[in-house]
Amino acid sequence: SFESAEEEYQGQTKRKRIRRKKQKSSLQISSNLHGEQTDSGMQGTVVQDTLQLQQTDGPRISKNKKRKMKKKRQKEKKRAAGLVTKTTVVDFTYQPDKNDREEAAGLKDIDEKADSILDFLQATQQIYFADKKSECRDAVVNSATAQELLQGLESHTISSSDVTHLHRLKSLVLLQDIERLKDALKQFQEQSMMSPDHAKVATSLFHYWITDILPVKNRK
Repeated sequence: SFESAEEEYQGQTKRKRIRRKKQKSSLQISSNLHGEQTDSGMQGTVVQDTLQLQQTDGPRISKNKKRKMKKKRQKEKKRAAGLVTKTTVVDFTYQPDKNDREEAAGLKDIDEKADSILDFLQATQQIYFADKKSECRDAVVNSATAQELLQGLESHTISSSDVTHLHRLKSLVLLQDIERLKDALKQFQEQSMMSPDHAKVATSLFHYWITDILPVKNRK
């Protein structure tokens, strides 16, 4: 009976050890499962948060990228088809054409002629005043109208055709060609575009050359 009691005691002890091992194993398994569930829960939360961020920001960025990529592809297709060429720089710098240059040169020539005639008529007027024989012979030479004509030449407001006529008369005076000067003076009186009073002043000054100055020079 002692041996049987000892066997029974050892059997109970062995069963207790087995139960303890089972309990310990079950506790470890449950602990591991709980940990795995916790880790998977955290991972799930992170994944969910990431998805939410992608849903919030992802579509807008992807649309922009898609739009840019689409434009890029379209440009590449057009370039491959020869529809798109490099931008050519266009120079819009103003370059006057030949007509403009000729017109500017013509205006400059007319202004220079007007200045030359102004000096000539002023000198003629001074000679006229210094000549005692011409006193009171032609009052128009010493009038306000004469000053208006000289001012018009100085400000370049006399018509170009009249300036051309007057310059031709001056050239004939310098050549001392009285006969051609008479014909040119008559033509000026007929075609002049200036007022009759101004034309009369100019005619009187050139006529003074014909009647008084050039005959004396020719005699000398």
